[in-house]
Amino acid sequence: MRTLFSFTLVAAALAPATLSAQSWESNGSPATIVELYTSEGCSSCPPAEAALNKLKGKEGLWTTVIPMAFHVDYWNYIGWTDKYAQPEFSQRQRQKVSQSRASGVYTPGWFINDQEWRGFFARQPVPYAHGPKAPKLKASINGNTLRINFEGNERLQAQYALLAMDITTQVKRGENRGRTLEHDFVVVDFDTKTGQHNWQFALDGNTAANPSAIAVWLTPQGGGDPVQTLAGWLE
Repeated sequence: MRTLFSFTLVAAALAPATLSAQSWESNGSPATIVELYTSEGCSSCPPAEAALNKLKGKEGLWTTVIPMAFHVDYWNYIGWTDKYAQPEFSQRQRQKVSQSRASGVYTPGWFINDQEWRGFFARQPVPYAHGPKAPKLKASINGNTLRINFEGNERLQAQYALLAMDITTQVKRGENRGRTLEHDFVVVDFDTKTGQHNWQFALDGNTAANPSAIAVWLTPQGGGDPVQTLAGWLE
């Protein structure tokens, strides 16, 4: 059964540092969350990013699969500083390892619904599928404030990511020296909070690249399969 997913975009005249006022909602099955841990300093990462980028053309983008590329900073020491890397992303990957959700910290590192996936190295396509139907999830942006509402009763971890698309970088040093890298789904702002029913986040107005999309997903407090998700393009 196809996910019932709808979103409403409402444009507003806001200051240049803010996003246009918009709202989204999802009341069907959660999408699969795909996280790729990558770096512009890693010579093995461009093929993985190319596989992630292909999801941009999939019919089920946002409704059945939500791809994200978290750029880590632990490759910066070899001569090329990845401007999209954040230490918080490296820590997020380490935390997954500490929770026994992965065998180690490395790039390219794939996670499907919070669990390590090594199928990429066996040339398998990125897997994704609908989860069970879940209560309605709503999100809205007004100025630099993101508000999230969930009609379920569980105490959950709410997470959001602002995603930048169509990025090209000419790498001048390090393992990818001389290569032109193409990035999609780059996480440029991210945060997470635990709560019930309602969450509020302050969005970062000074991101490394202009975001083109947003993803919101709820998981159990200890991690695992998403309880509900929504995502869509920004105006």
